[in-house]
Amino acid sequence: MNAREIEIFRTVMRCRTLSAAAEVLHVSQPALSKAVRHCEDRLGYPLFLRRAGRLVPTAQAEELLPEVERLFREMQGLKALARELGGGGGGVLRIGATSSLAVSAVPKAIAALRREHPAARIVFHLLPVSELAEALVARRIDLGVALSPIGLPGLETSEIGTTSCVVLIRTQHPLARRKQLGPKHLAGEPEIGFGSWLDFGRSLDAAFEQAGIERRVAIEVGTTLSAMALVREGAGVAVVDGLSARDLPPGVVARPFVPALRRRILLVRAVGLGTSKLASSFIAALRAALPGS
Repeated sequence: MNAREIEIFRTVMRCRTLSAAAEVLHVSQPALSKAVRHCEDRLGYPLFLRRAGRLVPTAQAEELLPEVERLFREMQGLKALARELGGGGGGVLRIGATSSLAVSAVPKAIAALRREHPAARIVFHLLPVSELAEALVARRIDLGVALSPIGLPGLETSEIGTTSCVVLIRTQHPLARRKQLGPKHLAGEPEIGFGSWLDFGRSLDAAFEQAGIERRVAIEVGTTLSAMALVREGAGVAVVDGLSARDLPPGVVARPFVPALRRRILLVRAVGLGTSKLASSFIAALRAALPGS
């Protein structure tokens, strides 16, 4: 399907009648009907059944729709980028970041980037690490920022900093009186944590094992934000990266986790993808926004 056929198919799927779709597309109904039949002929199977003046999508059409919607959004983004570049705009940078980075260092870096490049357009997504990897491979985003390694072919990773780990607990919890907390203090406490199948979960398993304490996760989570919300509600304690300690919700405090456990802050991008001026400025701003900078 070419770009015009994608637009036609998407519109007909939304309108479900040729007359309504023709009005949206600013073409005559006979011309649209011919275009739909031509597309079906090229594909080798029908996309619609004609019933009582309406078009009923076939199973193949329903299966095509999600991919067509994705391609349509990407085409619209490409058109917008082409217009901005032609009009002397500041360009576009698409960024993805995982949980705690997406609500701490990355927003600070984006704000600094906008001050330096006010004409630039930024697209920013908070994504789980698996979706971040997929978006990078599919070139839906230009740069990814994560705390967990991404080992997919076609991606390159560089370390741009590290962050320590902290224990999140309720203010009223007896452990909140301590200046730092380790596995021996957390033994018996309901842990809100990352599973052993995750990189961070394995690191915590090792830290507890070295202290001779069995780590038992009461509530398994996939993001720091989820862990923080559960601690706030009194569901347990959580060991997370220190980036989250910058903006804690009321009633939650952070204490350093000992022995010191550091997480790498990783910049990920597609192999062979050049670094634009906008991307270079963002990377510099991100380094400046990280702890210890």
